[in-house]
Amino acid sequence: MDFTFERKINYYETDRMGVVHHSNYIRFLEEARCQMLDAYHMPYSAFEEQGVMIPVLGVNCNYKQHVTFDDIIEIKPFVKDFNGVRLTMGYDIIHKKTGNLVLTAETKHCFTDTNLKPIRLQKQIPAFYDKFQQLKQEF
Repeated sequence: MDFTFERKINYYETDRMGVVHHSNYIRFLEEARCQMLDAYHMPYSAFEEQGVMIPVLGVNCNYKQHVTFDDIIEIKPFVKDFNGVRLTMGYDIIHKKTGNLVLTAETKHCFTDTNLKPIRLQKQIPAFYDKFQQLKQEF
């Protein structure tokens, strides 16, 4: 199942040149990731209720084209790699009107307890582990 998160660019997200400031893309990735997990019935709140945190270990963005105020982008997050302790998400951002690729990105995460000690998701939340395994296979 493909997931797409659609977002309209706000004026305050642009810089003096009228282009979306590069730092905002990291926020966009997080919005899309959270919405995707919600769509797969794995909201962040459910992880946290069971004592599981998902910190970001790294972010890599490759900017291809710019977008400006009022443009609509489509963010397509996907599970790139998952081993039960670590998770790598991939993202493609497309300009909805032109269909052009705006950005490709990757975020790396791990699963921890509330003290930020790494845990195995399979032991903590087996149903979510199974869903991530399925999503990884679809990629």
